[in-house]
Amino acid sequence: MDRNQRGALFERVLVDDVPLPNAPIARVIGQLRFGTLSVLASGDDAAQAFVKELSSSYPFIEQGHEQTFLFAPGQPAQQAEVGKVWRLRSADRQSVVALTNGALTLETATYQGRTAFCSELARLAGVLQDVTRVPAYNRVAVRYTNRLIGTETLGQLTKLVHPEFLGLVGAPLGSDTQLSYTLSQSLLSFPEGAKLLAQFGLLPLNGTFDPTLLPVAEPSWVLDLDSYVEFPDPRRALPGDAEGVSKAAVACAERAHTLFRWAVTREFLTHFGGQP
Repeated sequence: MDRNQRGALFERVLVDDVPLPNAPIARVIGQLRFGTLSVLASGDDAAQAFVKELSSSYPFIEQGHEQTFLFAPGQPAQQAEVGKVWRLRSADRQSVVALTNGALTLETATYQGRTAFCSELARLAGVLQDVTRVPAYNRVAVRYTNRLIGTETLGQLTKLVHPEFLGLVGAPLGSDTQLSYTLSQSLLSFPEGAKLLAQFGLLPLNGTFDPTLLPVAEPSWVLDLDSYVEFPDPRRALPGDAEGVSKAAVACAERAHTLFRWAVTREFLTHFGGQP
């Protein structure tokens, strides 16, 4: 999408993909949140049944505990909750499924497109419903983290990314001045409780904006898109069946894809092997 074809952001939702053989995706995360389930709180049987059903595609397991902390201005962090977490890894260890009593998460570093990713998230939801009878979800999210690295690529940022997402990148600087870091954050809201949190900017060597994202030993530019829908009213929560999850996840992914395509230029697509 070149500069004179962009139009208004979200004037329309882009569905068609341009495959990028060398896509700079660092990770993709899909998550379903639900209320605390008695079947998971009463013992490990349901979780073990979930693990067993997925053993052929996720043969490795790590079991541990996760801690939740509460932060308040001027006060030390307080531990709020400790719960079990089951992490299942694919044979190539590039995809991880995490289950807690409150969330089901799928993360992958080998993204094969939103159809395949959302289908897998829906499959996991179907397995979870079979073993726990989870009635509904109060939040569904799909998050993409794109990371550009390399001197040649970063040197072309002003050609690869539209100005709205560059901050001070490309701004004229004095001879003794160097831009080391710039990060912006924007939140877009849509009907029916949908939102899209966009974080983008230039990071220094070993820099990161999220403790769950491992840093790299060189400067990088990131475009992180967290697309989600929340259902605060239990009477209108997302049904726990796989079909409903699939539709909601695809809608989240399409909103993220639309912003991504609005942010990057045609040169970006060709730079990473696409044929727009």
